[in-house]
Amino acid sequence: MKEKKLSPMMEHYIKVKEENPDKILFYRVGDFYEMFMDDARLASQELDLVLTGKSAGVEEKIPMCGIPYHAANSYIQRLVKKGYKVAICEQLSDPATSKGLVERGIIKVITPGTYMDEVMDAKSNNYMASISISSWNVCALFCELSTGELKYQILDRSLISLEKALLTMDTSEIVVPVTLDKRWLAALEEMDTITVSLQKKENLENEDVKLLHENDPEIVKNALAQLMAYLKETQKQHIDHFMPVTSMDAQSTLVLDYETKNHLDLITSHSSSTKSESLWTFMDRCQSAMGSRTLKQWIEMPLINAPKIEKRQRAILTLKNDFILRENLKEHLAYIYDMERLASRMAYGNASPRDVLQLVTTLEHAKPILELAQKIESYPEFKETPDCHSLYIEIQNAIVENPPLTLKEGGVFKEGYNVQLDELRNISSKGKNTILEIENKEKERTGIKSLKIGYNRVFGYYIEVRNGYLNDIKEEYGYYPKQTLANATRFVTSELKEKEDQIVHAQEEKNRLEQELFTKLLLRIKEDLFDLHSCAKALASIDVLVSLTQLAIDKGYVCPVFHPEMSVKVIEGKHPILEDRMKKKKFVSNNWIMDENNSIELITGPNMGGKSTYMRQNALIVIMAQMGSFVPCKSCELPIFDRIFTRIGASDDILTGKSTFMVEMMEANVALRYATKHSLILFDEIGRGTATYDGMALAQAMLEYIEEVIQAKTLFSTHYHELTEMENTHARVKNVHVDVKEKKGEIEFRYRMIEGKADKSYGIHVAKLAHLPKVVLERATQLLKDYENIDNTSSYQPSLFVMDPIQPEKSKLMDRLHELDIDSMSPREAMECLYELKQLADEIE
Repeated sequence: MKEKKLSPMMEHYIKVKEENPDKILFYRVGDFYEMFMDDARLASQELDLVLTGKSAGVEEKIPMCGIPYHAANSYIQRLVKKGYKVAICEQLSDPATSKGLVERGIIKVITPGTYMDEVMDAKSNNYMASISISSWNVCALFCELSTGELKYQILDRSLISLEKALLTMDTSEIVVPVTLDKRWLAALEEMDTITVSLQKKENLENEDVKLLHENDPEIVKNALAQLMAYLKETQKQHIDHFMPVTSMDAQSTLVLDYETKNHLDLITSHSSSTKSESLWTFMDRCQSAMGSRTLKQWIEMPLINAPKIEKRQRAILTLKNDFILRENLKEHLAYIYDMERLASRMAYGNASPRDVLQLVTTLEHAKPILELAQKIESYPEFKETPDCHSLYIEIQNAIVENPPLTLKEGGVFKEGYNVQLDELRNISSKGKNTILEIENKEKERTGIKSLKIGYNRVFGYYIEVRNGYLNDIKEEYGYYPKQTLANATRFVTSELKEKEDQIVHAQEEKNRLEQELFTKLLLRIKEDLFDLHSCAKALASIDVLVSLTQLAIDKGYVCPVFHPEMSVKVIEGKHPILEDRMKKKKFVSNNWIMDENNSIELITGPNMGGKSTYMRQNALIVIMAQMGSFVPCKSCELPIFDRIFTRIGASDDILTGKSTFMVEMMEANVALRYATKHSLILFDEIGRGTATYDGMALAQAMLEYIEEVIQAKTLFSTHYHELTEMENTHARVKNVHVDVKEKKGEIEFRYRMIEGKADKSYGIHVAKLAHLPKVVLERATQLLKDYENIDNTSSYQPSLFVMDPIQPEKSKLMDRLHELDIDSMSPREAMECLYELKQLADEIE
């Protein structure tokens, strides 16, 4: 295939593609976006499109696939979600008036971090990050293009720290300097959920300096310059709807690292159950998408400032006690759209008339919401928040009540809004009446009652006469044949063409003017962008406060009390999500009491007894309390914690070659290094991933270090019963255990934490509940007795014992029996089941 033989259009395509090698090129041809060659092969697989061929001046057809341009958004969304970048190459000149090749060019590059036409999940953020590196630090500047949010985090120069920060923010794309260390680049590119983009170093433009504060470090300035250069390159315009940069100050919030958020299922549930919920989805009663996003931020970044926490608590208490205020707010909040993203889309220039209508509706209810919220005395800022009511009046006077989806359809502005537009509409409307008058006149003149005037985009207006009446058309009528059909002929007249020119001109002028007026309206809205964002932020906060109030009322939660001491007193605490799910069975509450001199609660007892649930629920109570929410317990007195560290559950990291034990030790290391006296540590069965004595030695050494050096409040569950003896020699260690009742070889879980140590683990009893083969359970019981009778100083040689082979058929029969729900069976189902069991029994014989 020689390039010089290619058609001019294909040569242009290849040139544009060479300039965008890492992007899928959507090349506009008429009413389609077409992809060619490798892009076509890739897109056909990813989008389930038919791969065809296109003649391009050479013998062999070039691979091609295409999509209708009006349906492009859904296809782009699918590609971006998979991490691809899409370059949009549009027709920049009118094909009807162009001489030769239609002018085309890239108008936008859509990437995972810049996608905002249709937000994938309205309640979630879509962050991209610009990474800047100095000798000692790494700056991750997070940008949310759809809301205009900019915030940064400065980390130690560590690849692991950076990766965790990116995962914590659920980052979809990162922009890194082209000079980034190759090892770092390779590691970042291996992160499946993140697209890596390279950017040359650029200086910060003067108009973007206003986004920074005087005390922002140079590394932040570099990250911002890199981000703005990348956005200008991909979006083909300067982005000017960003809010000023803010710091993600770890000193003002309760620090929760990526592992802790995962272990506690704060934002995403990792349970395989279809009914599983995260804390966020459980607490979310917000009526707006921006309210839900704000609630997510409150959960991820609880406060450590007591007055700020109490400010939220007093607001919830006010709303709880004032039924009328709460209900009035809920009524107005139901009409609030995603004002943050609406305002940003308008400033960005890609808003539709329906977006403007949604903004009008939101602003209509913003004023009464802010007026009602003035009764919340702990939030005096609601009185100062701009309600943008004057902007609301302007837009309402401009836009019709039910505007079209797109501007191309016209009819967006009200009559009387613009004199020139009204005149053009009048001409267009009169023109249609004129056409009707001409039709009636021609019917009368020719005597042909079936004569009609029609219109199409190719010929314009025409007079259609059926073939049976063609002889009635006289030369003096001035009819000029334009098109012959099977049963009719279409004509034009000089009068009809003259009127057509007037009507079409008025219509084109009307559409042009509406486009111009709409652009001006968006620019007017953009003038109030900062006020709109301030208003949106206040409305989102009010939405969250009402949501938390409703949660407290529905669930009977109480207001926690904070004190400066390091004692904990939670009476009848419950796991918020599990309590809600266990509707048929009452959830067992538990106290969590640790005085000033008690640092470690050593938790023993059998698996399935509720140890992990107890630990998780206490961590969730702390998070809910410090985000300002009421909590699930009878009473709650807490210190303010600065960080929460967790090591719960067994997990390994196969991709990086880290075993369960290695992951466990790494997470424990983070806690031991960074925890303070004001931290909360949750360790679940530390040391179980290695040999018994190794694990026990490590667990005890960690406990001693926490007690003597850190003195953080620690919940430590273990099956190493030898560790319970530490209570006798270490003053800050206290034993608690899960209450279990044993009777005739069976056990009953009480799920209640009581003081003291457990006498045994009941592992075989739990195995029995899992229906292990009876021969295995009997052998395990015998071995356990032998082990318990061994003198620790002597060597032990287990006896040889030959078990009966396990019959798969018998196991299948037993499993089937245990699965039966007899009470819910119909007589017919019970009879069919009986036949099935009989068949399984026959197979055993």
